[in-house]
Amino acid sequence: MPRSHLRLPLVVPTVFALFFSGCMSFHEPYQQPPRQSAWSACEHDWILSDLQDGEDTYEYTLMWKKFWRERPFFTCDRFGYVRGNGGINPYLGRFSLENSGELSWPRTPEISRVGSSRPSDELEANYLRALRKARYLEVVGNKLILSSNDRGTRLEFDRVDEIMR
Repeated sequence: MPRSHLRLPLVVPTVFALFFSGCMSFHEPYQQPPRQSAWSACEHDWILSDLQDGEDTYEYTLMWKKFWRERPFFTCDRFGYVRGNGGINPYLGRFSLENSGELSWPRTPEISRVGSSRPSDELEANYLRALRKARYLEVVGNKLILSSNDRGTRLEFDRVDEIMR
């Protein structure tokens, strides 16, 4: 019997063992969620999940687990208005948005004095200050990210689904 025929019974089980052990499994590389147009941000409501402004950092914590309308949130429309709630008081402002995501504030977001406003807490004051510094807007998957030119200020929001309302 030729030598090559002797190796075949050894090679086949080895290949099967490698295949089933996962050594030959192929995983798709991680793909970042697709970026969407900047204006798609105005098709949804967004709730704050992370705020970084210099050394001030706020991450989603148990303390924020309130009704979603009582947490800092962001909405906008195609007419250039931005509105939301800083956590305690509603705010209103005007923005200009380029298709590239460049953002400017013809009227910076300020607490809306429509009703009786309550004193702002630290989170609300820092949120509004960071929002005014934002110069770039991008939508990546279910996230809205607003950031300053130097990226030292960053606000990250989660898209609000119908179930949260």
